[in-house]
Amino acid sequence: MKNNKHKVGNDARKYIAYALVLTILFTLLIPIPTTHAATPLSSLPIGTKIMFGGRQFAVVNPSDGTVVSLKNIINRVFDYDNTQVYNPSDSNNLGYYLNNTYYNTFTAEEKALIKSGTWYTGIETNETATSVTTRIGLLRESEFNAAKAAGIFSNTREYSYWWLITPYSANSSAVRYVDDTANMSINGASNSLGVRPAFRILESTNFEYDIYAGMYYYPGTLGANKTINNLSVGNTIMFHGEAWRVVTPSTGLVVADRIIEKREFDPNNTQLYDPTDSNNLGYYLNNTYYNTFTVEEKALIKDSIWYRGNETNETASSVTTFIGLLRQTEYNSAKTAGIFPSAGGWDIWWLITPYSGDSSYARVAFTDGSVSNYYANQVYGIRPALRILESTVVNEVQTGVYAITPPDTTSPDVTITSNPTSPTNATTITYTFQFSEDVTGFIAGDVGVTNGTRKDGTFTEVDGNTYTIEVDKIADGDQIVTVADGVCEDAASNTNNGATPITVLMTTIVTSPGYSIGTVKGDRKWFKYYLGKDAVSGVTKVMIVAGNGGGTVMQVFDRDDILDENHKYKDGIYYIDPEGKIQKYEIE
Repeated sequence: MKNNKHKVGNDARKYIAYALVLTILFTLLIPIPTTHAATPLSSLPIGTKIMFGGRQFAVVNPSDGTVVSLKNIINRVFDYDNTQVYNPSDSNNLGYYLNNTYYNTFTAEEKALIKSGTWYTGIETNETATSVTTRIGLLRESEFNAAKAAGIFSNTREYSYWWLITPYSANSSAVRYVDDTANMSINGASNSLGVRPAFRILESTNFEYDIYAGMYYYPGTLGANKTINNLSVGNTIMFHGEAWRVVTPSTGLVVADRIIEKREFDPNNTQLYDPTDSNNLGYYLNNTYYNTFTVEEKALIKDSIWYRGNETNETASSVTTFIGLLRQTEYNSAKTAGIFPSAGGWDIWWLITPYSGDSSYARVAFTDGSVSNYYANQVYGIRPALRILESTVVNEVQTGVYAITPPDTTSPDVTITSNPTSPTNATTITYTFQFSEDVTGFIAGDVGVTNGTRKDGTFTEVDGNTYTIEVDKIADGDQIVTVADGVCEDAASNTNNGATPITVLMTTIVTSPGYSIGTVKGDRKWFKYYLGKDAVSGVTKVMIVAGNGGGTVMQVFDRDDILDENHKYKDGIYYIDPEGKIQKYEIE
């Protein structure tokens, strides 16, 4: 019978072990959410914005890896000899510039991902009639139309002119281009227009998605975390699904890397930027546009002063708001720093600066990179500017490109352990407080004690997240130690969550936990006992413990009175069962 009891005990242990193993395996199979999820380019939807080589592109054709720049990178002639065919071998041709000067701005690692492939150079009625094999090209007319239909380009979004690769069939010196309404037009090849490079990235290239930035990027060599005020002028920040260029690191001033849409400055021809006037561009940007940001993003945008005086005295007038535009001097400084092409990009976009010579004119960044004036009721491009909190932490994900590190909003947890463990006959217990991260402000007085005297002089900071203290016993019974909510904080000023109280049973019995299997009226039971010596007499004792509605009941015997040499209960002894009832143990 004893052997059968022992076998049942082993079986129970096995079942418990199997259950634990299955639980662990099931847990490991559950996907763990990550901030950055890698996806091959071929699996990205058409129109997905990606960062590659420090620049922003849109996916045009995932199946072959075609991407196109989302802004005009330069204002340039298609061909100085008025030749309408894209030709990378002709030094006077735009194709030569893109496959040499522009291509060489990429790193060796990035170049290895840009495919050499076929670019169709036929006229709009037969695009595939001629072609050239090279790495950097331009969209052809049909590709642009498909991209526009997919929402990559919109006739309400920009004020830009830029070349396509497609020659015009009715004029041997004319080339197709996209106008400010996102429609097709023609221009002589010897004229200057904006350039939006296109190329094909290996379809298997993995791009990581930054959840907080809302953008995909090709991961380069990751740099250390920095705060925005430690970045350099011209660095790029991924924020709100867009690329932003750093204009003034010390104040967190950034400007959109591309024209996000086009709009009147003020239909009433008012030249002053005014967020309180519902007809004004300032109102639109600080209401409709501002409300496209999430609550977390808004928390990073500063309410700050924007100077709106005319070009002769920019600081003479100002307004305090969240979203603004660059003023003339800021634009010129940014252009000098290389944020904007010195010769422009053949686009026109509003500055915040009024024109001193006419009360209905506002200043604009012009097609050739200069500053000009236009009536405020005209429609031109918008590049919003805003100031991100300078203390915001960012992480370099490509050379010069940074992703904002999500703010830490997690409160530190704390776990309390004791040495020795419960129950014990020790008169002094050392408690350890293990926090989930480094905290400051945790002191001895934050430790709550019941049935014990806290020894504040023993309080020790082992490291930033581990602390210890000793507590003396007052009387037999439960000693309880607690830490309340909000007594300390982490580096992000998140206060701690309270600890689960720890209870240590203080008793004269020195304990060594063990288990025995007994049989009561045919039922298999587990009975927990603690074996030790009486602290006074030194006689070996056994304390049997059984749960009683969440409490504890005890009965103490001499060891030899209840246990045999195999640690089995003797026949005929009485014990306290798990329900707190006294039962007689009988060997069947």
